[in-house]
Amino acid sequence: MAEPVLQAVNLWRSYQRGSETIHALAGFSLAIEPGEMVAIVGRSGSGKTTFLNQVGCLDRPTKGKIIIGGTDVTALPERDLIAFRRDEIGFIFQLFYLLPTLTVAENVALPALFARRKDPRRVKELCEQVGLADRLHALPGTLDGGEMQRVAIARALVNRPRLLLADEPTGRLERRSRDVILGIFDELKQDGLGVIVATHDLEQAGRCDRQIELRDGTLQS
Repeated sequence: MAEPVLQAVNLWRSYQRGSETIHALAGFSLAIEPGEMVAIVGRSGSGKTTFLNQVGCLDRPTKGKIIIGGTDVTALPERDLIAFRRDEIGFIFQLFYLLPTLTVAENVALPALFARRKDPRRVKELCEQVGLADRLHALPGTLDGGEMQRVAIARALVNRPRLLLADEPTGRLERRSRDVILGIFDELKQDGLGVIVATHDLEQAGRCDRQIELRDGTLQS
């Protein structure tokens, strides 16, 4: 049996607010298999973004363990963690975060350049995969929202990550563009990528293999 892409074991993330301790995550555990797409749902403040920050190695848990592709990332020193995050995890955000002065191809290539790699063939293949083969030299300002999100998806994949994290990836898109993005996610599953989608969109959540509801930082059965 294939090794899980992600194992989050008894995660806690706690903060102090004066004399009060706030538990943004409280004993949360989750495993995701290769080729599985899981939706994290819940109201604002339920812990969705906190969880993505933990498994995305953007923040360290107060307690618990995160294992990605067999590596216990909670045990990695900061320098190694930065390199691991760059190479093994792809991020997609609601606001795209494209650099306006770079072309589509240059935005997609950026994470690879940070890793001191140049792979124009990979960039071209990814742009073709997300339907932007004819927009390689376009600037983000000339794209619509759906096209910008497709650039962001290609950028997230350029370093061949094991895990893809998407935070409200269709929240700012009209329906046609949203359906295109969801179709791309369906294709990525077939490639064996583990995908976590944090979303308020119940239709999008319904297209995932599983739905995990968070409430006050805890898993709801």
